[in-house]
Amino acid sequence: MLSLITEYPIWFIIFCIATGFMFAWFLYRKDDKFIETSKLVRYLMFAFRFLSISIISFFLLSPIVKSLGKTIEQPIIVFAQDNSESVSYDKDNIKLFNEKISNAFLNKEKYIFQSYSFGEKTFKTDSFSFSEKQTDISELISDIKNKYYHRNIGAIIIASDGIYNKGTNPIYEINNINFPIYTIALGDTSIKEDLIISNIKHNKIAFLKNTYPIQVSVKAKKLKGKQTEIQIFEESKLIKSKKITIKSNDFFKKYNFEIKADKLGFHKLKIKLKEIEGEVNLKNNSKQIITEVTDSKQRILILANSPHPDISAIKQALELNQNFETDVFIANNFSKSVQGYSLIILHQLPSKFNSANKVLTKILKSNIPVLYILGGQSSLQKFDNLNTGLLTGAYSNSADEVQGKLNANFNLFDINPDIENVSLNAPPILSAFGKYKISGNAQVLFSRKVKNINTGLPLLVFNYSNGRNKTAVLTGEGIWRWRIFDYKLNKNHYLFNELINKTVQYLTKKETKEQLTIIADRIIPENQNIIMKAKVFDSNFELVNTGNVTIKISNYENQTKEYVFDKIGKSYKLDIKKLEIGNYYWSAQTILKGKKIKKDGIFSVIPLEIEAENTTANHNILYKISENTGGKLFYPSQISQLIKTIENNDNIVPISYSEKKTESLINFKILFFLILVLLSAEWFMRKFYGAY
Repeated sequence: MLSLITEYPIWFIIFCIATGFMFAWFLYRKDDKFIETSKLVRYLMFAFRFLSISIISFFLLSPIVKSLGKTIEQPIIVFAQDNSESVSYDKDNIKLFNEKISNAFLNKEKYIFQSYSFGEKTFKTDSFSFSEKQTDISELISDIKNKYYHRNIGAIIIASDGIYNKGTNPIYEINNINFPIYTIALGDTSIKEDLIISNIKHNKIAFLKNTYPIQVSVKAKKLKGKQTEIQIFEESKLIKSKKITIKSNDFFKKYNFEIKADKLGFHKLKIKLKEIEGEVNLKNNSKQIITEVTDSKQRILILANSPHPDISAIKQALELNQNFETDVFIANNFSKSVQGYSLIILHQLPSKFNSANKVLTKILKSNIPVLYILGGQSSLQKFDNLNTGLLTGAYSNSADEVQGKLNANFNLFDINPDIENVSLNAPPILSAFGKYKISGNAQVLFSRKVKNINTGLPLLVFNYSNGRNKTAVLTGEGIWRWRIFDYKLNKNHYLFNELINKTVQYLTKKETKEQLTIIADRIIPENQNIIMKAKVFDSNFELVNTGNVTIKISNYENQTKEYVFDKIGKSYKLDIKKLEIGNYYWSAQTILKGKKIKKDGIFSVIPLEIEAENTTANHNILYKISENTGGKLFYPSQISQLIKTIENNDNIVPISYSEKKTESLINFKILFFLILVLLSAEWFMRKFYGAY
């Protein structure tokens, strides 16, 4: 069904016809050249000119053709193959049934067949390497739902062993799915003889000449009565060991060790379980850890206007780091000196009823870094007079419920981007409504998001001016909610604890006058990109990026590659992608006013053996996914039955829908050729009969 509309009233077509007629009439009414030509020829030339000019005039009305068409979409069959290491045991068998499924649906016109690979990430492909280091089934389901939203998905086929070690439980992702998910159960559910280091707890920082604890959690399956030994190596030297007698077929026990911190620097330790004859998997017998040995302890003072759950949440996060010693006082009960503290956290001070002038004067004179946490008890007028780099302009008692939007350009220190899942989804922080402004070198880590609107105003901001103490300001109270939500989301407090510890580490770190600073992790899992950041300071210790920063990275075999940092704002950033497992040296340099400045360091790329920690297939999770979506679980030997089930499913059918289309008439090529033919025919006739 077609209809024609214009931007102007349709009766304007009369003017188009009149224009064509008048143009042709004035051209041919007294043209003596064609007196001896027959009337038919003159009428034809008149008609050609009349039609061509009328059509061209009609285009000035911007005519549009509207059509109502019917589209039929065949059902989409999505096949997703687990590409992780845990299913690599039977590549040939998997390849055979992959081909069988592909041939069944790809070569039939009544289906649209799409093939995906999933592991750490989800990709559209029909080629599988079975080398992914992690498995995220929930991301696969979420990705398919988003990509094919409002499409005719007939079914999803997931071939997996059901083992997932990244993301959330996939059962949570199948809500509101209106198509079946069929699963192909790979792997072996039988329990085999295996020794496993399931977890290691250790301090990332220890103190010189002290001892620090390591707790090793050991699992053993079907090894009752056997003996093994926990061995701890530093480089190739055995420094600790402990014999173990396995007392059950489902054995689990934690073992504690004390390690002497006898020299400064980073210590890479390998914890290993001596293998037992008959073990089917040796990859989960060992793990590596890194401990930094330092010779100084940081003392943190938390001063609060009154008790608050924020204080407990922050203190619990800091207590996990033995490099921090935390004291907590209510301001009215504090009479000690602030000297000796590396950082002071002021919770809702100065307050409306306690200006804390005495202690604030001491803090400012001592040049100790300060983290201010504002809230309903804070006196914001007094705070704005403290020259922290942030002005709140918030002098009313009204408060916003705010959430934290992570600033991707923040470069004072690295932060795990997953923290944004917590800051945006946790119950909101309460923050005073105001006109927040930052100044100086202030950088925002989190901006305020209010009712899904990113205001751009600061929620957590850091400031540092040369010669003055570092400051940070959290403009709201209730960050304890982030800690609880982190546990709800991830079953641990890791992201929250990391945020607090990295904030405190940055504030307590004494700035050196080094003109070239390189920010880089020292331990990097093999599946992560190596990302390094650089800062260059001039003689006034101001950031500059006029020159290039280059870096040479060498492995232990002295194979060297050179890279150039990208300029990002006033800093530098380099993404080296992934490197092979091993230890690396780096040497960075830049030239500032003709002077060469260098910086050296090391890092290690370590193997990621998460897939090896658990090799017992979890077919129960696959069964639940299928059962809860109207699908069914099949085994590789039942592929033909799976194909028949999908082909016989009466709900997997094409769907048709009406679609309105609009297109400008000027885009129709046939009209162009019509005008060309009319004008060409007229020109030819005029030429033939002697007018030109």
